[in-house]
Amino acid sequence: MNILIDTNILIPLEDTARLLDPSLAQMCRLADANGHVLCIHLAQREDINRDRNEGRRKIVLSRLKQYQTIPSPPQLSDTELQEYGWKQECDNDRIDNLLLHALCRGAAHFLVTNDKGIHRKARQAQVQEQVHYLEQFLAFLESQVAKQAPPPIGIQERYLHEFSVHQPFFDSLREGYEGFNEWYLRAAQTQRKAWCISDNDTVKAICIYKKENTPRIVDTDSPLDGDALKLCTFKIGSAVRGRKLGERLLFSAFKYAVEQDIPYVYLHTFGKEQAMLVSLCEEFGFQFAGKYKGRDDVYLKKMQPPKRQEAEVKPLDYAVEYYPHYIDGQGVEKYIVPIMPGYHNDLFADISDNARGLFANDPKMYGPQANTIKKAYLSHANTKSIRPGSLLLFYRTHDRRSVECVGVVEQTYRGRDVDKVLPLVSKRTVYSRKEIDDQLQRETLIILFRLLRTFPPISHVVLERAGIKGPIQSMRKITHVQYERCFNRSIN
Repeated sequence: MNILIDTNILIPLEDTARLLDPSLAQMCRLADANGHVLCIHLAQREDINRDRNEGRRKIVLSRLKQYQTIPSPPQLSDTELQEYGWKQECDNDRIDNLLLHALCRGAAHFLVTNDKGIHRKARQAQVQEQVHYLEQFLAFLESQVAKQAPPPIGIQERYLHEFSVHQPFFDSLREGYEGFNEWYLRAAQTQRKAWCISDNDTVKAICIYKKENTPRIVDTDSPLDGDALKLCTFKIGSAVRGRKLGERLLFSAFKYAVEQDIPYVYLHTFGKEQAMLVSLCEEFGFQFAGKYKGRDDVYLKKMQPPKRQEAEVKPLDYAVEYYPHYIDGQGVEKYIVPIMPGYHNDLFADISDNARGLFANDPKMYGPQANTIKKAYLSHANTKSIRPGSLLLFYRTHDRRSVECVGVVEQTYRGRDVDKVLPLVSKRTVYSRKEIDDQLQRETLIILFRLLRTFPPISHVVLERAGIKGPIQSMRKITHVQYERCFNRSIN
């Protein structure tokens, strides 16, 4: 496959005047091992020619010939620019837009960039699944060459005083925040807790949280009008990045906020090194709220939907902005989706067989896709078209014969092209190219969806009483009336 690399990846990769970042070297090695081709866009020469460091500019330009250049790259018209909704106020914007436009037109399978602005534009154009940060792309490449060791994905709630603040995991936080050690110890003295993934007393990932009452979270605004859950420290260790633990920690925060009826969740970020965290949060409805002490960027998520007509907003946009809340009115299509017990266990950790057993908290019992909120489902169903915002009711076949969770559709694709499917699911699964290729021996429906919530089982008996008759062996659309009957709701 063709991998388009942004200039912010290209320059440090080819600048021989400084030590090569091991991540860049790893990307080149793994891309080659997977048979991928690293590509550049003609417009990137302009980017490089603007480099004021003459020596570096000459070196990088001289080394561009080793990359395949996208032939006859598509031009971006004013009409297309308006349709995408992208800004273009300077040359940097124009070149960023040309790279993304080439991806949208199919000139490349992936775009690798650490520019969070490009990631935002990718979401506007709905190609965000194919645009990766370097660390995300490395995790994808590694999943294609070898099976990963089972990650420690069981979320634990532990006191801060159970961990030494001097362990290497906290080094980057010490570097970014003066007095971090002292703050951590003060927080520990108040018996503060954290959601974490750890190996005994060694932290792998952590989210330190705090419930606050009407806090003033930015310099310029008045306090919030209710309680807020502050995610004080949110970090995924380098050893477990790419295993979707960030989504798992956010899922824990959202669950806590809903259970405690907390209307706001917020966090602080600083520096370009947290661009991935910002991007992750924006995908779940966090919005930039302002600055704190003139330094930190504050991102805020509203947990309670506004009192307005749901018809004013698209169902998928609603599910993103107010996750885990969603629209399920008459205008929203609903589907029953049969799923085998093995795949059900793999996708939905919280209602898996393992979650009910003796080893529920053993990380070896789960796979990485169990951590995700954003998931992928591959099926040979004959269903031709499923609209974004539609609801999926997953019916576990064979043993339980019940529905226990619901998801919302983000996008779909039907076909057999592995080079199309692999980029789409790359952030959501750890299936190898061969495993996906085997699935695509006949036409396949790929559904990208978000898990919304789980609930007590709705048995096949209840489904039959609701009018959903016969064996559920393939995906089928159900009526709003049938949906309401399944959940025992009154129908006006």
